[in-house]
Formats: sequence, C-alpha cells, structure tokens
Amino acid sequence: MQFSYLEVIPNEWNKLLVIGKTIERDHEKYHIIGMSLGKEASLYILEPFSEPDYLKYKQKAHRNHRAQLKEHEEKRQTYLHCSEVRLGDKHLKVQGGNGSPLKYSEQDYRTITLFIDMMRAGWVVPDWLREEEWDNLQLVTLHIADIKRLPKYLPEMPITIKHRPDPIRHIIEKTVMLTVGKRRSFHFTDHSGDEVWCHINRVTLIDVWKDTEEQFNDPKYLKKVPPERLQEIKENCHKALEQSCPEGMCYIGIEYECSKDFNLQFYTKEYLKSYPESHNGSAIFLMMRLKPDQETGTHGLPLKGYVIQTPVSPDTVKIPAELFLYFEKPLDWVEQI
Repeated sequence: MQFSYLEVIPNEWNKLLVIGKTIERDHEKYHIIGMSLGKEASLYILEPFSEPDYLKYKQKAHRNHRAQLKEHEEKRQTYLHCSEVRLGDKHLKVQGGNGSPLKYSEQDYRTITLFIDMMRAGWVVPDWLREEEWDNLQLVTLHIADIKRLPKYLPEMPITIKHRPDPIRHIIEKTVMLTVGKRRSFHFTDHSGDEVWCHINRVTLIDVWKDTEEQFNDPKYLKKVPPERLQEIKENCHKALEQSCPEGMCYIGIEYECSKDFNLQFYTKEYLKSYPESHNGSAIFLMMRLKPDQETGTHGLPLKGYVIQTPVSPDTVKIPAELFLYFEKPLDWVEQI
C-alpha cells in the first residue's frame, strides 16, 4: 500500500446520487445503491456472488481439453449485461462496466470509501443486506456515457433496465470430417429439438506466420502503430506463435452457413483428447478470427468464419474434428422496477 493510492480516492467523484432500490428476481435479491459523477458517471449495483464451479476442480487430476471445455460454467446473468437504464424519463446509456466480488475488497479502500460516502449522502442499507457476508456479494459498476450532471431521482420514479445477455453456450459434440478444399453439409439437433443444417463452404489451411508478416507490412496497420512500439509488438507476437503454431505449420479456417443464427465452434479430435501444456515465457495469447470475403454463402444464409487454432502440417487434407459447441444469441429484454 502507498499513500499515492489513497490520494486519488477523494477526487474520483464529486457528486453522488442515492437510489437505494432493492430488486427481487428469480428468488435472488439485488440492490441499486446509486450513482457517482467525477471524470465519468457510474451506477452501482450489489448482486449475489458465488465462486465459479471450475475453481472446485483445481485440486483434481490433470484433465484433457474435452473435460475442461465441458466443465466450463456459464456466467450468471448479471447487471453487467445492461445496455441502458432509464430513471423516470432520463435515458442512461451504458458503455461498459465491471464486477468485483466484495470478498476481495476488504482492503480495497476505494470501495469502502464509496460505501461510506453513499451512507453520508443518505443511503440506508436495507435490513436484508445489513448482515449479509461480503463473500456472497459482488459490486457491479456500470459506466454511463455522455453525462455531465447526475439525473434527478425520486423514490416513486419508475426504473427501466434493458438487458443484453451474453450468448448462451450449448455443447453438441458432433463428429465432422473436414476436407481441405471440399464442401459438405450436415445437420444436428439443437437445444430446442429443432433440426439445424450447417453448410461448410470452404476449408482452408492458414499460414499464420505469413499472414502476420503481411499485417505488419500493411501501410494501414503501420499508420496505427507508433514505430517505437512496432518491434515490441512483433517480438511478442512471434513468441506467441512459436508456442501455439510453430513456423511451417498451419491453422484450419472454416467458412460456414447455419440455418439458425448460431455461432459454431469446431475442434480437432486430436486437440480434444490432448492435455494442456504449460508454456514458458510471457508471450501474449492470440485469438484468430476468420472474416469471409462475402456476407452470404451459396445457400443464401449469412456466411461466418471460424479458425481451429490447432497446428497441422501444410500437406494436411483430412481433419477428424467435432462441432463441439455453438452459441445462441438470446433476445434483449426489459425489466421494469
């Protein structure tokens, strides 16, 4: 701890708005504390918190990638998904946010100062919350865009919250043989029992080393990156590639159409059976994306791309793989309080 950290806290907000509204939904309780205004405006909400299940497996034996992917826990639907909040007739656009479990905030003087300042401004902690252990709570901070003064709020004002939930993950484990340069179609049954068709328009091998060098030599890219940082970025990128895709190997690119608006994720059989390896060094993690040249595929459906980041030889033709999971985009919904 340094005094410099404490010096910043009194200047983080100069205006506070207390709301103090409890929400009950799905047998859980949430509490809107209020808003602050400093260099930016923020809205604060307390919500239930529990450790993700995957932490319980830390002490278990080493597990392969398939087991780890299947143990992945869906995130609780929290107020981090909010895209808009309305206080009466005042619209507040959310431009991002973060969630911080209070169990890690007992030495976070910024959070404690916020709570104390809110109490001084008139916030009354509700009875159900007064004795609640901090281990069971999370503070969600939503950043509000384009606001120069805090809105007016009265207890009788309606509050409307627009939720934009994260995509829902569904495991499918459908075996698919991919052939470089060949098309194929197959179907699977989704979570609602519907038959869904997937049309693979193209399977290619991607020379990521070549593509990376082309990006570094692209005049448009060079305009965005200061010359003094370019060499550092190159070195970090090459370190990551050395660990994930040795030079001379390729990744697998898939362009596909889907009869439902799902985002598909494919993995090779080899990867799913293998075990995670520990890498030395501090190379950055690369996430490759494939953007098709056209918006629509040969079946008249939106054309999407996915990269299987498992290195294969450049003479690979047949790739035993799986459509392991897909993501369903849920509808936005509105909550009236």
